[in-house]
Amino acid sequence: MDKMEELRSKMEILAILSNALELLSGDWARTVCFIAGKKLGEQTETKSSDNLEEALKLVSPWKIDVFEEKDDGTLIVFRECPIRQTHYAVCTTQGGPLCQVTHGFISQILAKSLGKDVKIEVLHMGPNACLKKVVV
Repeated sequence: MDKMEELRSKMEILAILSNALELLSGDWARTVCFIAGKKLGEQTETKSSDNLEEALKLVSPWKIDVFEEKDDGTLIVFRECPIRQTHYAVCTTQGGPLCQVTHGFISQILAKSLGKDVKIEVLHMGPNACLKKVVV
């Protein structure tokens, strides 16, 4: 099995587990996965910043861009996300428990970097990018 086949197999297993978790526990699956992501963010080292755009570059291994600053928050675009790529590769629906792991992780590690509470709201999910609003 080459590396791409191995990666696809792991992505399929991850998607199947995510779907099964949601089927077995309903809405609790999203909550549990969000909390797991936050715990991962707490355990991850990061540098401090007072600027959201700089903090995004410091904390995320994925390409995330600031799209637009508004009065009620900042719109950001997740251009790279392993969870979205997993859903895309195995034809499953975005927005489930696995996405909550990412939201929990990014919100917690941003909060750590900025020294402030951070809330992330999903505005749009797509095959090439997701649009989210960050409220600090």
